[in-house]
Parts: sequence; structure tokens; C-alpha cells
Amino acid sequence: MSDPDLVIGIDVAAARPSTAVAVRTGRAARGGRGGAAAPATVVEWLEADHRDPDQITALMAWIARHDPTVVAVDAPQDYRRPARRTSEAATAHGAHQRACDSELMARRIRLYTVPSRQAVADRQARLPGWMKAGFDIFRRLRRMGFEVPDQAVMPGALGGPPAALEVYPYGAFAALLGALPPSKATRAGLRLRVLTLRRAGLEWDEYFDHDSLDALAAALTAWRFQQGRATPLGDPAEGLIWLPVPAGELRDSYAAL
Repeated sequence: MSDPDLVIGIDVAAARPSTAVAVRTGRAARGGRGGAAAPATVVEWLEADHRDPDQITALMAWIARHDPTVVAVDAPQDYRRPARRTSEAATAHGAHQRACDSELMARRIRLYTVPSRQAVADRQARLPGWMKAGFDIFRRLRRMGFEVPDQAVMPGALGGPPAALEVYPYGAFAALLGALPPSKATRAGLRLRVLTLRRAGLEWDEYFDHDSLDALAAALTAWRFQQGRATPLGDPAEGLIWLPVPAGELRDSYAAL
């Protein structure tokens, strides 16, 4: 049975190693002074280079060893697929983007949109290496028994399967701040991300870079999902992106901080 108090966040890369972090959380917010939640603490880090198959095999073995309830991956799950477009919001989006991508962009949260398999085959679009790596990680997670949820459910409850989430750290920081953060390539952007994660209850050693901060933001989203405090955007037929705030805290548009 999966460990109900542990989640993993993965920042996916292709031209450099991906960064993964295991975080001890507690399934729900536990009481502290003034009702504050107990902090979540980093247990272990791992880097794995997708250019080396042995390292990816080691990454999946590392995930299996930790046996998390949720793994949150900073990458798309698969190619863009035809959508059901069952909701009015989803129907309003263009046919050449996933609904989750369009909903983020409508909020002024920029991101790389996911191409269809046919568009890539016809050379009308390019599939970045990090997206291909993300596809591979999701396939491996599914083979390990993780399921991609189409709604907010308690992962691992009553013997249910652990969850694999698609997340987006830049969108996560925007949702937490209520505004678009400065670039993570700047000192101000890095500092603001550190403060945001610490205020959200994550504890780790003093080391950080933008890859580790993105992995931590992914883990925070997984923790919020555990607590029922994360919100999905998009159409389940195409894939959802989860943000680490309740639906009532999502804004229609985000301006620069």
C-alpha cells in the first residue's frame, strides 16, 4: 500500500538531468499554533538523465522504493488528443490546443502548448525533447499502477491506486501569489519562489536552483491534491493540469507582480 504521507515532484528535462524530490507531508493539514499546518519536509533528492536509460530505470525504482501516494510531473502526459469538449469553457477553446493549455493562456499564464501526434508526423509541429521525456515518465508510471485522475479524489483511499498528476510550476507560483512571478532566471524570481514555497509549508536545506524549485512546486501541488486543495484545468479527455489552490482562489487573469 502506498505511503499516505509521502509525495514526489519531478521537474522534467531532456538536455540536462531531470530533478525529483520526495517530500514527507501528512495526508491532511495537522494542527499547529494558530491552526497552521504542519510543515512538509524533503526526504530525498534524485537526478536522472533521460539520455541514459539506466538512470531512468533507476528513477522509477527510486519512486517504487518510496511508494508515494502521488507523483506530480512537470510535463505533459501525451500528445494532444481529440477532446470531448463537454463543458462550455472547454468548447470555447481553439481546436489546436488542449483545453488546459488554453485556459492557462487565457489567464495570461504562458506555456508551451502540446502538439498532436499527426502534426508532429506531418512536420507541422515539433515535439520538444523534454515533452517526449515526460510522455515516457507517465507511461512508466501507468505501468507501475499509477492512475491519472480526472477529478479531485483521495489518492490511495480504500486501496485505490496512487495518482500521477500533470502540473506546471510557473502556473503554480502564479496561482499561489495571485500574480505572475518574475523570471526564475533572475535573483528576484528565485528568491520569491523560495519564499512562496516556505510560506506554503515546505522545508528543505538551503540549496536551491530553478530546477529544484520547480520540483518542489510539483511536490507542493501533489500535497495540496492530497488535501483536496488543488484544482484541475482542462478536459479529462485531453489531460488536466493541476494547480495548488482551491477553485475559489483561481483568478480569471493574472498580471505581472
